[in-house]
Parts: sequence; C-alpha cells; structure tokens
Amino acid sequence: MIVHIFANGPYQTNLSSVIFTEKKGDLIIAADGGAVHCRLLNITPHIVVGDLDSLAPVHVEEYIQAGVEVIDYPTRKDETDLELAIDLAMAKGADEVILFGALGGRWDMSISNVMLAASKKYSQMIISLPNDDCRMHIVHGGATLLLDGETGQTVSLIAMSTDVQGVTIRGLEYPLDNETLPFGSSRGVSNLLEETKGSITLKRGTLLCVQEG
Repeated sequence: MIVHIFANGPYQTNLSSVIFTEKKGDLIIAADGGAVHCRLLNITPHIVVGDLDSLAPVHVEEYIQAGVEVIDYPTRKDETDLELAIDLAMAKGADEVILFGALGGRWDMSISNVMLAASKKYSQMIISLPNDDCRMHIVHGGATLLLDGETGQTVSLIAMSTDVQGVTIRGLEYPLDNETLPFGSSRGVSNLLEETKGSITLKRGTLLCVQEG
C-alpha cells in the first residue's frame, strides 16, 4: 500500500505537479498543518493526525463533518506530528510512504525529518521525500529501489548507518557490485543515470538516495 503524508513544511510552488506525477496514494494522511497544503490543493485527506495547533478549529470541524478521521494528540508529547503520521502509516500496512512538505524551511526540522524517515523502525517501508529541486529516498537493507529519471540526472548515495553493506548499483555511470559504503564517506556522491532507469540494492544498513530534480 502506498501512503501519501502531508507534513507542515513550507509550501512548494510545484507541489501540485509533483503530486500528480507521483504514484497514486491508497491512503492520504495530513500531519496537523499538512492539512493546510491539502486544502490549497483541493485534496481531502483520509486522516488528520497531530496536536492540531496549526489548524483553525473551524477547519477541524469541517473535516469531521466531511467524514475525515481526526486523531488529536496533546501539544506536549515526545513525537513530532510527522512521526505520529508515519507510525500510523506503518500500522495501516504501508509498503511505501511519500512525504510532502517535509523539507525546506527550518534546518533542524528538515534534518530531523530525514533522520526520522531513516529510522530502523521503518525498515519495512521505502520512504521518499520529494522537494522542489530533488527527491530523497530512504532504502533499508534487503530492499531494492527502482530509479526513474532522465539520462545524466545526478544520483547520490549517502550512508545513514555504519558501513552500508552489499550495495549493488545498476544503470548508473559508476556501478557498484556488492560493495560497502562507509558512514561518513563521500564515495557515493554525484553518480549519474546512464539512461532513464536504474536500481539500487543493499543487504545491510540504511542508505539515503538523493535524486536530482
């Protein structure tokens, strides 16, 4: 199941075009203020979750009247609204999660959102974070990421855990065959798609794949 999650990051000018080129979501979850993005795009989420401090009460009531499930949490909590939304997606059986509005604006929130998506507890899902100028993918050991892009597009791989092992790359200018990318190494940066398709497989660890455009 593919789940679209709208976070409360800054609105992206091309967000609407990104959404319509992404895989169709079987379930749409708005993380608190992410529901504002949904309203701007005329998208009705299936679920709104969070402490609701970024939503006007009248809009919360409109969602309830429309049959949207609203899950309200206290403001003082250990998790961000986005983490609650990803946890919910996992509990609903998501195989793939696409996070909109998770990048840009505050550096602390953007970095936190990327690290959150790379959490080991989400290792059974592939999580993507599209943005204006790139698309990020989190890939865990045992999974294969299929890349779809343009010839010459930059693709960078960054280890998010200690020594990502068994990395195999196909369809890129600099292939790897069952090799290791150490944490803190820049070896995987600035690879290029040779045509329009590629694939990345790893056996152990967690990779961040940053795809240009």
